[in-house]
Amino acid sequence: MIRRSSVVAIVFAIVAGFAVCAPAAQISEDDVMLKTELESWGRTSGLTPAGHPEASGGVAMSMSSDAVAVGALQLPPGDYTLVIWQYAPAGDADGFFVEIAGERTRLLGTIGSWGTLALPFTVRDNAGVAITIIGQEPTMTIDRIAVVRGTYKTGEIDFADIPGETAGDRIGLDQVERLATPRKLAAAPEAPLPPDENTVLTQDFEAECPGVVGEHRWIDGPFGQALVLDMPDGRFDLDTSALDIGEQGTVEWWVKTREAARIWWDQGWHYFFHAEPAKEGGTQLDFDKHITTMALTATLDGEPYELAEGVNERMQFGVGNVSNEDWHHVLVSWDMRGDRQYLWVMVDGVGTEKFFPRTFEPSGFARFEFGNTPSDWSVPYLCMDGAIDAIRVSNASVADRLED
Repeated sequence: MIRRSSVVAIVFAIVAGFAVCAPAAQISEDDVMLKTELESWGRTSGLTPAGHPEASGGVAMSMSSDAVAVGALQLPPGDYTLVIWQYAPAGDADGFFVEIAGERTRLLGTIGSWGTLALPFTVRDNAGVAITIIGQEPTMTIDRIAVVRGTYKTGEIDFADIPGETAGDRIGLDQVERLATPRKLAAAPEAPLPPDENTVLTQDFEAECPGVVGEHRWIDGPFGQALVLDMPDGRFDLDTSALDIGEQGTVEWWVKTREAARIWWDQGWHYFFHAEPAKEGGTQLDFDKHITTMALTATLDGEPYELAEGVNERMQFGVGNVSNEDWHHVLVSWDMRGDRQYLWVMVDGVGTEKFFPRTFEPSGFARFEFGNTPSDWSVPYLCMDGAIDAIRVSNASVADRLED
């Protein structure tokens, strides 16, 4: 026998369920700013066609872990929503990133079925808006994307609600004020590169050298003797005051973190590199890992590192696929010469490029510090916890070495 109270509870639950079901979103064609296949969205790489009867034309795009599709729209100020028709074929392949106007969000796909994701965003001025879809876990599949006026959450809109067809008011990426996008080296080094005409300094660790600070030791590495910067205070300081590397330059070196620490995958904060400005008020660069993301930050000398305030440009990328057992090639590069300034950061030839309006006046660097908290900062030790080798400094950016 079913008790009356149970029947009431079931009816209430059903009514409540219907009460929270959102009706189909009412969107006019005038509210559709963009509706396009993912492979047609600006500059793309790492996308592979995959047959699906639910996809437009029966074909969607399966994304590699480093896939990217980036384009730009001219949007007036207001509230908008990016709408994505997508499918996650496996439970371990459901994550990817979306970056809109420099703000990055990780989204989870609908596992085992096609569905609509929605990401609201706001445009505050009449500037071009860059939208980047970035792969993280392979085989995540996206068919179409759209941008509509208004604010909708996932569950409040379905891709089928979006009428018409439009390519939107697209603009070139060169018309966007700032943009961070994944980039690759045309050829990722498998061993330290020899000096070339732009090389202004190299540093190996075949013999003891000045600049080693705190706990350290020497080991045999794959390229000769290497320097281990031990916990808690190991650091290597390199005097760069005499080098002409203010307006553009590249610093690259090799890193092997302590295997048991699993630095690339852990949730800790580890400091890899700091470029100290040559004069007060100059530009400083900081490369670190926080949570599961590597980040390169440019700030004015003395600005707070937490970046709640102050002038800064920050770029980041994930390193979840980086091995904890191997040596890795690390690269930081910059070009501050023009009205548009550039930063690059990479691990094993894969990373991020960012450009932005002229913000920093190049003044050169007094020293580079590797492997721990900068020497003049009153924060705890944030050790990289591992070995470094084969430092190479150039007075040219990495731009000419990038994959087209």
